[in-house]
Amino acid sequence: MSNFKKIDKEEYKKLLEQTLFKTFFHELEWHEFLEKQFKWLKFEYYKYNPASTDASQGGDEAILPLARFKVLGKERLISLPFCEYGGPLLLKTDINLEEFEKDVFKEFGKNIKIKFYPFTNIEKNSDMCTHWIENLKSENEIWNSLRKTLRHEIKNAQEQGLEIRASKDPKEIRKFYELYVANLRRKRTIPYPWQIVRFLCQNPSNELLLAFYKGRIVGGALFLGYERMSHYFLSATDHKYRNLSITHLIIWEKVKHLIGKDIVLDLGASPKGSKLEVFKSGWSNTEYPIYQIGIKRNEENLRSSKLIRFVWSLLPNFVIQGLSSWLIKYRI
Repeated sequence: MSNFKKIDKEEYKKLLEQTLFKTFFHELEWHEFLEKQFKWLKFEYYKYNPASTDASQGGDEAILPLARFKVLGKERLISLPFCEYGGPLLLKTDINLEEFEKDVFKEFGKNIKIKFYPFTNIEKNSDMCTHWIENLKSENEIWNSLRKTLRHEIKNAQEQGLEIRASKDPKEIRKFYELYVANLRRKRTIPYPWQIVRFLCQNPSNELLLAFYKGRIVGGALFLGYERMSHYFLSATDHKYRNLSITHLIIWEKVKHLIGKDIVLDLGASPKGSKLEVFKSGWSNTEYPIYQIGIKRNEENLRSSKLIRFVWSLLPNFVIQGLSSWLIKYRI
């Protein structure tokens, strides 16, 4: 007997309200938006109740939303696309990771990817992690806790006269996206499609902070808001102004804005030991693993081929934007 029971949208929606933690990435509205934008992507929902569960303790342990799609003719499942943290969504305070992993592969096979949110209290080793800035009570206390090099970069940005402000203006969102695409082109990888970024920037729970230099948009960062959390999700800077410490000042302004609001600033996922992880660790010593089961990056995808990646870096931005909706499946 399977420990996963497929459920319809209505049952999933009801159970979602009972989970210990969720984000709007788990909401049906988001899933339906993605299905409308990307015809190659379909969602399905499951309730997890392992055989070892004690019925007297409440039965079901978790729900699991999955997106199904094909890459190079092979079917894949992921929970969730475009989200650093997928499932399972716990209905109890804990889950047996080994048992869950075994049950997942038995039910769905190995061609699946699931990332666990840090709230699941997984203590296994992981090559991905996130850093949280917590207990935002005093500006002086936070400032003194920062790495010395970070304080220097923030002061540099302030001395350059950078202005940071929030925006929902469609033209400014589009400018931010163009900077983002240019950044990803230089990194030789696939950017999120325009539809995704526009949707996220316009969501009232989220905040796009833009950096202005002499009246010009030179960078920005998108912060996602959910359940006493603010998640540093996407960022971009104008390469011409890369020495202005743009990202440093944006994050610092966000930190100051959250002081006294009982909100944790989640700096987002990064590979352990990477330059990105070193940068984020300078803001906070609170590190949490992001444990993943299932498939890793496909060696045949766009990011892995040096020749294709080189050609990709030479394409104009408008071509990359047009191709991203079809090629993003190789990245998620």
